[in-house]
Amino acid sequence: MGRCPTCGASSFFGVYTKQCANCGKVVCNKCVPEWQGTLAFKQTSERPPSASAYYETVGFCSTNCFSEFWQRVFDYPVIYDVGTDIDNFYKNLITLWNKAIIHSTEKCNPLIARYLVPKVKLAERLHSNKFNVFPCWDKSGKALWMFEKFRTKARTALAQNLEKCGRTQDSAKIYEDLRMYDKARELRERDRHIMVKKTDVSINLNALLQQVKDGGLVAIFRCPHCGGKLKVSDKTTLNSLKNCEHCGSEIESIDLADFLKTVLS
Repeated sequence: MGRCPTCGASSFFGVYTKQCANCGKVVCNKCVPEWQGTLAFKQTSERPPSASAYYETVGFCSTNCFSEFWQRVFDYPVIYDVGTDIDNFYKNLITLWNKAIIHSTEKCNPLIARYLVPKVKLAERLHSNKFNVFPCWDKSGKALWMFEKFRTKARTALAQNLEKCGRTQDSAKIYEDLRMYDKARELRERDRHIMVKKTDVSINLNALLQQVKDGGLVAIFRCPHCGGKLKVSDKTTLNSLKNCEHCGSEIESIDLADFLKTVLS
């Protein structure tokens, strides 16, 4: 006589049991009639003549187990791996999604992890552009929702990285696509403010250089990048001060303006 170890259901004909992919609990169709969400993973390469791939599916015994598993996926760190490559974002996203699922599987109950981890790692090795390693869907639609959350998190990380690199327009566009309109407006206004400020500084620099010429002064400005000496005299033009003549580095107008103000004070 078979018996379910969880609910105790028994039958002379045997009891069909299944194991939760998160907690490892063994249940039967009586105590868990349907999985509360599933995870499918690729187990064979595409096979002719239909060129299809075989997927194995495991399930979760409760909404808590389902949520715990996918929360670990969502919490997987992405900000460094997602980088700043806008053109290859989707390709990088799928790689991160696969890594996050493997990471979450490794944190399952040790008994189930020993069985599942080799299978999900095999799935990653069988990756192809035609068939996803881990389809982001199940019949409940919950896994698709988690993939969308993960994608949004990764795109936000991409926008943050671009902002750090000074690519404010690219960053603002992503924030706008994510409907984070206030953040997109903030970046664009900041960019415009910087442009206006640089224009003001350039105008101010012309006036400062004219004062140097009128006063017959000679000043030595040191390049902040290489330490090379740049002579500022009545023959100096604004264009000649845009880049260091020694190392070729761009010289910030604000730094130069502050230097000339000190000379003239």
